[in-house]
Amino acid sequence: MSLLFELEQHQKLVVYEEGNQILAVRLPLRRGGEFRMRDGCLSDLTGVIYRGNIRLAWQSLEHHIILSGTEEQSDRIVLSDGYHVRQYGGLKLVAKDQGLWLLYSAKEPEKDVWHAYVQQMEEEMGEPQELPGTYEKRPVLQAVQEGGYTFLLVGAEGEEQLYQWEKTWILLAEENQEEKLLPEELQNQLDLRQAQLEEKDRQIAYIREEYEKLRQIALKLQEDGRRMKEYIGIKRKKEYPPESGS
Repeated sequence: MSLLFELEQHQKLVVYEEGNQILAVRLPLRRGGEFRMRDGCLSDLTGVIYRGNIRLAWQSLEHHIILSGTEEQSDRIVLSDGYHVRQYGGLKLVAKDQGLWLLYSAKEPEKDVWHAYVQQMEEEMGEPQELPGTYEKRPVLQAVQEGGYTFLLVGAEGEEQLYQWEKTWILLAEENQEEKLLPEELQNQLDLRQAQLEEKDRQIAYIREEYEKLRQIALKLQEDGRRMKEYIGIKRKKEYPPESGS
């Protein structure tokens, strides 16, 4: 999973998972632009800009759900599943109505069914709110913000339902009836938003590929420089052998 954040002074930050690390690359690319943010990441990296700061959520190797800032001391466990019973996943951080929210799915203990939840991630966290629906597999869970509204797409893959996120969940469309029940303008906005997300994913993939090429070039130059220094050192020893007795 890769995330792209727009920063001040026309800078950008790409945050992504690699192995069990969360890494970041500052753009435009310059020396020292890549740095490690966290170790011990299993999966489900998600993030948003909230109150001017980058906030991340991710699942650790110990199956804790961690809420992070850019500084490591800001980390805190918001959900814990040490025995991997609930199988938390599908994490999505959302900034909405001056609040920070976490969407996630989990398996019901001792039952082979899944539910989707939303929970506020403030200093005094609210209780998890269960979204409508029970599923045989982990449900699709996606938030889309357009025109001052927030929409949730929730459900089994291919059978998602669209909700408008207000104080209560307002079902706008079911199964494949979006064209009939959704205003055409709203549907166009959602289609455009999806296309923008896909384009951003392509841009992130290109940036990571170009960064890797530059990193390999830098490593080769370093290796060539090291070999040149060794060669010069050997040549000097041959040309100017140490005096006997010295």
